[in-house]
Amino acid sequence: MFEQEKLLEQLGDPYTSKVVERLHRFAYIPPVIIESLAREALNEHWGRDNYALMKYLAVHIAWSIENGRYTFSGNQFYVTAGHLQTRYGTPLYLVFGVNQGSSVIPWRLITAGSQISAPELPAPPEIPPSPNIPKGAEIVMMHDHILGDNAERVPFLNETPPVAQMCAVSGAIQWSLNRNLQLPYWYFGKMNFLVPLYLQNRENITLSPDLIAPIQVNPDYLLVRTVLEPVMPYPNARVAVRRHDQLPPWMLASWAEYVVTASTSQIEDPENGNSNNS
Repeated sequence: MFEQEKLLEQLGDPYTSKVVERLHRFAYIPPVIIESLAREALNEHWGRDNYALMKYLAVHIAWSIENGRYTFSGNQFYVTAGHLQTRYGTPLYLVFGVNQGSSVIPWRLITAGSQISAPELPAPPEIPPSPNIPKGAEIVMMHDHILGDNAERVPFLNETPPVAQMCAVSGAIQWSLNRNLQLPYWYFGKMNFLVPLYLQNRENITLSPDLIAPIQVNPDYLLVRTVLEPVMPYPNARVAVRRHDQLPPWMLASWAEYVVTASTSQIEDPENGNSNNS
């Protein structure tokens, strides 16, 4: 019942942006338990229906199973709630049991919290490392008009030819990489980086950048898929760090404001979700 191979099969394909949907196919998750977990954990902004928390758990539960960092007894198995802790530093745990009410969804979240009784409690999963960025790698744009709908954020580039826009973005990426400003970033089952783009002002890099670029590290080049508003990839960056205070202050501050109206689709897939709140 608790064989790692079987649990991974029940989880399904890890290479997806719809990890919350994947988790819901794996286990029934009562909202009341998630609300209780959010209250017990160190305070963070999780958005409507705690959807950012659901995404965080969806990724970390899968990592726990992939790492073999789960324990079991009877007809239950236990994982940590990622690296979440109480305000006193106590780890938080999730308890799953067989879902007797469904032949389709195999598991059910029974309880969550810091006071869990189990013969052996699990360790949190390892957060996969981001790949090394090869020195001198070429920066390749996936689209000719990389700024797209975000062009209004850098109006001085509005009338600039696409090639010049690409050169500006490429130069901003290289500038940030030279200063190690990149952030770990989980997307579509893999770890890569977010790179802040300071296109108008570089006097104070503690301030929010103009845009942020998710980059995919390949052996000989860095692929830039798109550029985003700085706040949009927060949930994917949050997954990739142990504590939220390891993210830049500008990202935390802007997320606290943005998440109030952010839709679930924007949280689920920041690279394809509409940037307008809905």
